Amino acid sequence: MTIITLKKQFMQFFNADILQKMAKRTGFIQRNRAVLPELLVPSLVSALSKGNCHAIADLHRQFNGMCLTENDNVAYKPFHNQLRKAAFADFMKQLVQLAIAQFARQQCASLPKKLSGFDDILLQDGSSFHVHRALADVYPSRFKRNPAAIECHMTMSLRTFNPTAMAISADTASERTYLPMAFRMKNTLLLADAGYPDFEYFANVERHHGFYIFRGTKSLNPRIVEARNGKGRVLPKLAGVKLKDITRRT
Repeated sequence: MTIITLKKQFMQFFNADILQKMAKRTGFIQRNRAVLPELLVPSLVSALSKGNCHAIADLHRQFNGMCLTENDNVAYKPFHNQLRKAAFADFMKQLVQLAIAQFARQQCASLPKKLSGFDDILLQDGSSFHVHRALADVYPSRFKRNPAAIECHMTMSLRTFNPTAMAISADTASERTYLPMAFRMKNTLLLADAGYPDFEYFANVERHHGFYIFRGTKSLNPRIVEARNGKGRVLPKLAGVKLKDITRRT
C-alpha cells in the first residue's frame, strides 16, 4: 500500500460529512453541538493509540487539547454525557465496520509447494484482554491480579489471509471449544499452540480426512511410530520408544 493510497483512505475515513451522516444515522447526534463527530473521532483515535488511556478524563483532555482555541473547549460533564449515550456504542460499531471495509485488503498467499496439496491452512489462537473489574462475575480472569478478562478466539486462513471465525468468551473458558469443526477439516491443515491439544478432536479430524500440527505440552509422552533424521533417513531403533526415553545419545 503506497503512502498516497493510505493518505486517501485516511482522508475518507475522517471525512466530516461521512462522520456526521453516520452519527445522525445511528442517533448519536441530533443537531450539531460542541462535541462534533469530526472532532471527537480523531481525538479518540489519538488518545487510545497512546496506550496510557485509563479513564474518560483522559479522552476529555485529549479532545480539548486538539481544539484550535480555548473557546472551543468542552466541559467534562457534557463530554461525558455524549459518551454515555447508548447510541455512542452504535456509532463506534459503524465506525469500526467502515475502517475494516476501507483498510482490509483481500490477499491470496503464494504457499510453498510442499503445502500445495492442502485446500487450506488454518491458524488458531486466542488473545486475552483485561476489562473492568466490575465484569469479573461475567468475564472471570485466570489471574488474580486482574480479576476480569475476555479472550478473543480467532481462526485465520493462511491461503486468503482472512479470518474465518472469531468468538469472544471469558478468559477462563476452554480454548478447545473454539477449534474449527472437525467435519469441515477435509484436506485442511490446522496449526495451533499448546493450549489446544485434544485427542478426541484429533481423532475426529482424522476421521474427516483432515490434518493438524499442534505444539505439545510438557506432560505429553507419546510413543514414536516412525522417526527420521534431518535428511529423511529412517531411524528404526527409535520406533516404539517413548519420546521422553530418548536422549541425545540414543
